[in-house]
Amino acid sequence: MSRIKVSVTLDPQLLGAVDGFVQSHPGQDRSKVIDQALQQWYAQQQDTAMEAQYARAEDDVIGPERKAWHAIRRAAAKRRLSAT
Repeated sequence: MSRIKVSVTLDPQLLGAVDGFVQSHPGQDRSKVIDQALQQWYAQQQDTAMEAQYARAEDDVIGPERKAWHAIRRAAAKRRLSAT
């Protein structure tokens, strides 16, 4: 995976915490720590978006589809009951 170099401005205390973590964890570096933090942030953004989508489940997003499925199920039940 290719990586893109960027420049960011950070709070000195936050950078100190990152540097402290890097010093006590061999194999880690600033880029890895910041990459992991951004991955967690992005995952949280996706979770928040999904929660919002499911919260709207009864609204116009899923409502019409759900009504269509109810109609299909009712029609299937009528066919099955009238066949007996």
